[in-house]
Amino acid sequence: MLVLDDSEDRISWFRQRLRSVQFAKTSAGAINLLSQHRFKVAFLDHDLHWMDAGFPNRQHGNGKEVARYLASQGFDGIVVIHSRSDQAEVMAKILPQAKVCPFGDFDIAQCSE
Repeated sequence: MLVLDDSEDRISWFRQRLRSVQFAKTSAGAINLLSQHRFKVAFLDHDLHWMDAGFPNRQHGNGKEVARYLASQGFDGIVVIHSRSDQAEVMAKILPQAKVCPFGDFDIAQCSE
């Protein structure tokens, strides 16, 4: 499993609940991991930098960039967009197979099935 998130609190939350998980705090880090490993599940956040909240139309350095990468690679695993940002819906349009489950409002087992 891959978790893309920049929040230490959320990373800790995922770490307590998942085994065999790799974490990325940046879009570049996530894309690097995705290019080197085959993941079955990817949890994606959108806002990875303060600019993402202030400038939601940014296309790079956030979850949209990783969503586009997954789409371009034909990722056939489970994608859970756990972002609480309005941009989660934009990411879901890029990855129509993804489930949008805002962090704090979901159970991992329900969203990753």
